[in-house]
Amino acid sequence: MLIDDQPTVLDIHAAIIKSLNMDLKIVTMTDPIDALAWLENKQVDLIITDFRMHQMNGMQFVQALKNTDNVLTHNIVVVTVLKDQTTHQELISAGASACLTKPVQTQELANIAKALLEQSKVYYGLGLIS
Repeated sequence: MLIDDQPTVLDIHAAIIKSLNMDLKIVTMTDPIDALAWLENKQVDLIITDFRMHQMNGMQFVQALKNTDNVLTHNIVVVTVLKDQTTHQELISAGASACLTKPVQTQELANIAKALLEQSKVYYGLGLIS
């Protein structure tokens, strides 16, 4: 799942994820509140979300997602223009798997996404989630 209030960024991130050739279904949303509602009973292997959005920021999104009963989502990558390492560390502490600085380097996002998606395959494949 990709969440960003800028459709152009969604298109770029979707193209990067599609280039992984992992036979993925990509869901894009521009509203994090709608995304949280959609995620209530869905299994998602990876979420890539923007930090600065109109309805809530990336920290609020990560915290809201981690406070739900949905254990089917555990990999969250937050993308932000903020280069402040304290903010990046706070996002990781809140439950994000990674925090990347915009503009995201294509290969960096591809590598992190692929590693997290492979991790999800192992996680679900071992029967850790049913």
